[in-house]
Amino acid sequence: MYYLNKFVGYIISPLGIAILAVAISLLFGGRTRIRLMRTIGILTSIWLWFWMTPVAVLLVGASLEREFLVDGRVPDIEMYPGAEAIVLLGGGMGGDTNLSSCAEMSAGADRVWQAARLFKAGKACKIISTGDEAKNTTLPLLKDLGIPEENISFLAAKNTEEEAKAVTQLGLRRILLVTSAWHMKRARLMFEKFAPEVEVFCAPADFEQTLYAARAFSAMAIIPDVNGFLANSVAFHEWLGIVCYSLFK
Repeated sequence: MYYLNKFVGYIISPLGIAILAVAISLLFGGRTRIRLMRTIGILTSIWLWFWMTPVAVLLVGASLEREFLVDGRVPDIEMYPGAEAIVLLGGGMGGDTNLSSCAEMSAGADRVWQAARLFKAGKACKIISTGDEAKNTTLPLLKDLGIPEENISFLAAKNTEEEAKAVTQLGLRRILLVTSAWHMKRARLMFEKFAPEVEVFCAPADFEQTLYAARAFSAMAIIPDVNGFLANSVAFHEWLGIVCYSLFK
């Protein structure tokens, strides 16, 4: 089921839909349906252009994180309450390649920094990190940031549903949930469904609109950008998950 969800998620994505549209035009267009192929080609180009623009990031992605801002700004650590544990959802760290003893960070590594900040601010006395490779990826960075290894534990979980279910088995009643801001809305829904007895305080990191806000009202906002396409693909996936959960919960 895990890999099936991954496959379906790829097909129903900006890139997956574009590839599917091109495949349909090639399979069913033929020489007698040049107009159909041309129309699909134009629509596919417009579709890809939109999802590659920074303005799409602000329209689609920023709405995912807006509710977690305070007066339009990312909250300071002091604003979060205390809890029994900081639950750090997996992601943002590169896989263990055995090529380096140092932690390899990717776009969402702000999650790990956020968990460390909360710990050092005294918001909780332990960090629970999820993900199959957390011990090989997240742990080195947490240690580099000064978190004692004895205050870090791990949960093997492949997705947010498994993470929520695993947290319930720990008997926790009050947690600070750390994940990327765009993922937080869907993560909270999962915890409300699969861990209803756990009081969750959202402490998101990695607010993407801080990177794109400066281009919102410039000509750059409508110029296709590879990084924008990657960001919009993530936002599309998150909204798809939220809508599906709302319809089939």
